Amino acid sequence: MAQAAEHLLLFGKNQLTPGVKEDIFLMLLKQVFGGLFNIMLWICVACELTLAVIFDGDDTLTPLILSLVIVASGTLQWWTELQAESMMESLQNMQRTELVCVYRNTFQGGRKVVQEQWIEPGDLVPGELVVLEAGDKIPADIRIVFCTEGAEVDNAALTGESLPEARTVEVEGEGVAVHEAHNVCFFGTTVLKGRMKGIVFATGDDTFLGQINETMTQCARTRSTLETQIEHFVHVIAYVAMAVGVLSLVANLMSPVQRPIDLILENAATAFFAQVPEGLLPTVTISLMIASTRMVKRKVLVRKIDAIETLGCVSVLCSDKTGTL
Repeated sequence: MAQAAEHLLLFGKNQLTPGVKEDIFLMLLKQVFGGLFNIMLWICVACELTLAVIFDGDDTLTPLILSLVIVASGTLQWWTELQAESMMESLQNMQRTELVCVYRNTFQGGRKVVQEQWIEPGDLVPGELVVLEAGDKIPADIRIVFCTEGAEVDNAALTGESLPEARTVEVEGEGVAVHEAHNVCFFGTTVLKGRMKGIVFATGDDTFLGQINETMTQCARTRSTLETQIEHFVHVIAYVAMAVGVLSLVANLMSPVQRPIDLILENAATAFFAQVPEGLLPTVTISLMIASTRMVKRKVLVRKIDAIETLGCVSVLCSDKTGTL
């Protein structure tokens, strides 16, 4: 028992390190202030407020409404993604944790005695002798030292192979990769037939599944098709709006009709703002939310609603053997 406690301190808990969870308020700020289109809309708000304050204008309602539209659209998208994350966490918490049968040395009457104990999977450490039977979920990477004839495991969760794989105690040759060895069971897979005993040689992030999980959590998020298209659209609109605004300013300055400077700037600003489609942001957000709601009814959780548009463009869907998208 004391040795197991020392190993637990040395190797840590037998669990995968979760990915870094982004702060929910930072997520909200990114939805409201992030993105080129949002930045353009906030520039319009700032310009309109500046003109209203400097030249004592009375049109403060327009920038206020535009600000509310931006905040409302960002909040709706943030709330939708937050609900999806909460549902994912709820599903993960619903998974039942089964106790694991192990053999550990204990002292009784001054003598060392090997006893069968049932422990939490998170308390497993390398070197532990584990007993597994049909239906058990394998709690760590294990090297088999005993198994009944015809023992089989299901590696579909790890490799995507739908057919059961046989397991034996025979040691594989040097040229065989670890994940292809028949005397090894991996964390996250399931025993289908037979009874086996094995020595734990890797736990937590050191397992084969843990290495895959680490690779996935380190992958940088790529921009969706919708984000790329909107960014291109914003560039076009920005050039057009600036050109129209400059032309309006030049036309007012060269006009034979003398106008006050505040009216000239107001005309140029109006020409600039007229090119910006303020209604595009709420329209896209509401459309994606409707699609997300429909997909939830079909038991599909959308974690990033921008991905809906990309999925809608798909005509042929290719995935690996595990069905991962």
